[in-house]
Amino acid sequence: MSLNGILFDLDGTLADTLPVCIQAYQATVQHFCGRTPEESEIYAKFGLNDEGVLEQFIPGQLDQTLPYYLDRYEQFHAQCPQVFPGIDRVFTILKAKGMRAAIVTGKGSQSAAISMRILGLTRWVDIIESGFAHKADKPHSIGLVLRRWGLPPGQAAYVGDAPSDITAARRAGVLPVGAAWAKTSLLRNDPISQEYITFYDVDSFIRWIEQS
Repeated sequence: MSLNGILFDLDGTLADTLPVCIQAYQATVQHFCGRTPEESEIYAKFGLNDEGVLEQFIPGQLDQTLPYYLDRYEQFHAQCPQVFPGIDRVFTILKAKGMRAAIVTGKGSQSAAISMRILGLTRWVDIIESGFAHKADKPHSIGLVLRRWGLPPGQAAYVGDAPSDITAARRAGVLPVGAAWAKTSLLRNDPISQEYITFYDVDSFIRWIEQS
C-alpha cells in the first residue's frame, strides 16, 4: 500500500498522557464534587472531549471546571514531558519521505495544545483535529484532514491505541494501524488484532514506515 499521509491519535499513541488525563479529571471532580471517580468511570466517558467529559461529571459549571481541569492537566503533564522513545524518529522519517502527518484526537483543543507544546509536537505537526462535546466522531475529523490534504482515504493511515481508533479508521476508509506499545493500550489483548496491522513496539512501526 502506498501511503502519502499518516494521522495519529495522541493520548497513549504518541505519549503516555492517559494517566495525565485521568489524574486531572480525578482532581477536578474531587475539587467540585468531593469525590474521586474511579479510572474505569472516567475511561467510560472517553470519546467526548474535555468539555463533554466534565459536563458528564459536573453539569452546568463548565466556566469553572474547564479552567481548573486545564490547570491540573498542565501541572500533571510534568510527569510526561516527552513522547514515547522513537516517536521523534517516526516524524523525522515521515518528513524525509515527504509524507504528511496530522493528529486526530478525541480530547479538547486546549488540552491538546498543552500536550503539543510540552511534547514538542508542534515542530512536526501543523494540523490537529480535536474532539466534540456531545459525541465521538473521529471518522469525521479524519475526513476533514484528508480534505485539507487533498488525499483520498486509500492513501492514508490512522494510528491509534484503542479498538475505537481501529473502528474510526475503517469508517473513514483509511488503513487502520494499531499502536500497542503503551502499557495502557487496549489493543494489547484485542481478540481481533489479527484483522489489522498492530505494532507492539515503536521500532517495528518505524521499520514499517521506512518500507511504505
